[in-house]
Amino acid sequence: MFAQVNDLNMFYEQRGERSWPTLVFLHGFPFDHSMWRHQLDAFGTTHCCIAPDLRGHGQTTRLNVAAGQVDARVSIEQMAQDVIALLDQLDAQQATVCGLSMGGYIAFALWRRHAARISRLILADTKAGPDTTTARENRFRLAELVRAKGARAAADAMLPRLFAPSHLNSPAAHEIRAIIERTSPDDIIRTLYALAERPDATSLLDSIHAPCLVIVGEHDAITPPADAELICRLAPGARPPVVIPNAGHLSPLENPAGFNQALADFLA
Repeated sequence: MFAQVNDLNMFYEQRGERSWPTLVFLHGFPFDHSMWRHQLDAFGTTHCCIAPDLRGHGQTTRLNVAAGQVDARVSIEQMAQDVIALLDQLDAQQATVCGLSMGGYIAFALWRRHAARISRLILADTKAGPDTTTARENRFRLAELVRAKGARAAADAMLPRLFAPSHLNSPAAHEIRAIIERTSPDDIIRTLYALAERPDATSLLDSIHAPCLVIVGEHDAITPPADAELICRLAPGARPPVVIPNAGHLSPLENPAGFNQALADFLA
């Protein structure tokens, strides 16, 4: 489905009836809504599941952009406003928001400005803190590499850290490579800068009194269990983190059964 949202023609997948409780899935970078297919299958029978392609990703495109013209910047806050505008169009006044990695950063931005719209938070393989100096420099280097060599360079650089070692040659890894390689290099570069410049959400944590589930892959090398533990320690609404065995940074794809069980227990 498509909706005109801000300056976007935003693609989203919906499962379930609009009258059911809304469950929003926000994907990581540089993926699309399809990374949530196991969760849409599992929870689309009990919830109105909404999984958008975020700005610069998947089938979402810009409206009225002249040939050769590109937006100079994008931000995590802007992506959060896109999500709120989509929920407004769908007349969803409150939702459970589930964000992975970049999707988690967007979830923090949503809580910062629209906490009343969020009934529960699910933060998967993400962190509250900003990039370290080294991480920012690595993003900028990757941006230059993508500028020179295209989206495949991003896939080559990112894949070894996205998956647990046992999943590096799995069908899920090949699927994620294909998604990255069909993402526009310009959009990859813009989003890398948005990620590097996102605000620190650590000071926000003590305001999260809504029920909050924190999930992390056992072998997540990008946002390891220590980052999940920090969120749980500081957010009053958070229960202890759920560590998904045999999974890296993409736990919903690497161990969907374990991930879905954690969601089901929380939503129940």
